[in-house]
Amino acid sequence: MLKTSKKIAALALAGAMALGAIGTAQSASAQVITGTVTISPTSGNAATDPFLQSLQVTAGCPTGFQASSGTFVIQNGLRSSIANARTPATPTTDGSTGLDGSPINLNRIINPTNFGVSNKTLDSITNPLVTGDWELRVQCFASATAPNFANDPWFALPMTFNAATGAWAVKGAVVIVPAQATTVSLTAGLSATNAANLTATVKDSANVIATAAAGTVEFSSGGAVVGTAPVAAGVASFTTPVLTSGTYAYTAKFISSAPTDYANSAASLPASVVVPTGPAAPGSTIIDVTIPSGTGALTFTGLQPTISLGIAALQGGLFKASGNLGPVIVTDTRQLGSTPWSLTGSTTDFKDGTKVIDGKYLGWVPTLVGATTVNAGIAGATVLPAPGSPNGLKTASTLSSGSV
Repeated sequence: MLKTSKKIAALALAGAMALGAIGTAQSASAQVITGTVTISPTSGNAATDPFLQSLQVTAGCPTGFQASSGTFVIQNGLRSSIANARTPATPTTDGSTGLDGSPINLNRIINPTNFGVSNKTLDSITNPLVTGDWELRVQCFASATAPNFANDPWFALPMTFNAATGAWAVKGAVVIVPAQATTVSLTAGLSATNAANLTATVKDSANVIATAAAGTVEFSSGGAVVGTAPVAAGVASFTTPVLTSGTYAYTAKFISSAPTDYANSAASLPASVVVPTGPAAPGSTIIDVTIPSGTGALTFTGLQPTISLGIAALQGGLFKASGNLGPVIVTDTRQLGSTPWSLTGSTTDFKDGTKVIDGKYLGWVPTLVGATTVNAGIAGATVLPAPGSPNGLKTASTLSSGSV
C-alpha cells in the first residue's frame, strides 16, 4: 500500500523491489531452546558404526512441538539426518523421546538396536562433512508429516570435524545470551523559530547510557512518527518543522539495528513544548490576502495494480525474487514555496490461504529516472528485506520526496 503526503514537479522514479530471507540456510539463534545435549562417545571417527551410543537432553520437546522429533547434522546451512524420526508411537523400549515433555534419553543400553540414537555413520550422511565446525541438532516438530525445519525449535551441540583424518569431537555447549533491555528518556525544548528540539537518551537496564547500542530513535506525536534519527554515543536528536501556536507532546522509541545485542525499547514518557500565541503589537495593522483556489495541483500516476516478483531462486542459501515497481510520476503545479512532499510506501504480510510470509521480507531500492532538468525529486533510502533490516517495508519508508 502506498501513501502520499505532498509531492513534486514532473518527478519520475522506479523502485526495484526484492523479496529475501526465505531459505534453507537460515540462522536464527532465537529458535535454539534451552537444554544441555550430552552424547557418548564425545569424539570418534566418521566411519565408526554406530556413530553414537547414547543421546541425552536435560529437557523435552516444548508444548506445541511434540508431534515428532529427529536428530540432524548441520553444516554450512546443509542438513542431513543421522537417526530415525521419533514419534509418540516410538516403542518405550527405545527410551524417552521427550515428546511428552520429559527429558530426552536414548541409549543403546536400553535397546541395543536403538535407531533413535543414530542409524548412519557420519561418512554416509547425505551432505558429507568438510573440515570445520558443525552442529548436532535435536529438533522438535509441530507436525509428524510436515516438519518445519526452518522455524520449529531445536536443541544444539557444537561439534568439530577433520576431513583429513575423519575425526570428530564435541566443541562446547550452546549458550543463549538474551538481548540487553533498553529504555529511552526524552527532553523537548522550543527553539527561537518555534520548532521543537527533541533529544532522546538510550539507556540499558542498569540505567547507564548504552553507548554501544546501534540503531535509530523514532520520534512520535499523537501516535504518528514525525521523524527518526540515528543513535550516536547513546543519544539521538531531531528538530521538527516550525510549529503553529499550541501544545505538542512527543515520545521516543529506540529501534535496535542489532536486536540480538540490544532489544527495542518501549515508548518514553511524553515531553511537551508550548508554542505561544503572538499578540498583535500596539498600533499595528493587520494585512491579509486571499489566495484563489485552482492555482495548481499535486498528483501522482503510474501505480500498478499488480507487481510480479517472478519465481524465487535459491541464492546463497536464501530464496530471493525481485521485480520492478515501475515508474511512478509525481507532478506538482503548485506555486513556489508550497509545502514539501514525500511519497511513502509500506507492505502488509503476504498471504495465500493459511500460508503467510511476513511483510518484513520485502524491500526496495528507489531510483530517480528521467532528465535531471525536469526531475527535481530525491530518491528515498534503500530498504533491505529482513534480516538486512529489522522490519523491511513493513515499516513505512520514503520512496521519494521533494519541494517546489
